Amino acid sequence: MDPLFEFALAVKALQREFERGSNELTKPLGLTGPQADALVVIGQAQPIALKDLGRLLIAEAGHPSRLVDRLVEAGLVERRAAEDDRRRIELTLTPAGRRLARRVEKVRQELFDASRPHVDEKRLAATTGVLLQLLEDTPAGELITRRRALAAGRPVAYE
Repeated sequence: MDPLFEFALAVKALQREFERGSNELTKPLGLTGPQADALVVIGQAQPIALKDLGRLLIAEAGHPSRLVDRLVEAGLVERRAAEDDRRRIELTLTPAGRRLARRVEKVRQELFDASRPHVDEKRLAATTGVLLQLLEDTPAGELITRRRALAAGRPVAYE
């Protein structure tokens, strides 16, 4: 088997395992994995335009409106016109959404913490570097760069 193909298969398999684990942990919260991720991202970036949210989500890239509709219906996200441009819709978390986003972050961290004993941190950093090299100059690579900035509390460029 080509080593790069095997690497890609392993990445895909790991992603599915983390997604399965995340779904199991967020199900008792009444959320799917993509909904949980959207709540966390909205909480980190709020207020955020619907279009910009699509640039931060892998599962719903570019088309998060149905996902957001469900979060609005559940009373977790508020949708309103931006003050500076009434045509742009901005999203913010409701108080219930903020509480749930914190719980999502906690269960997500528990999932990662359970996996951490099986990982050598130096090898993880090196492997992440390889993945980022492979994703360089791609929309997915740009998404990861934006998510890293958002998690660090830095401004995010969406264009």
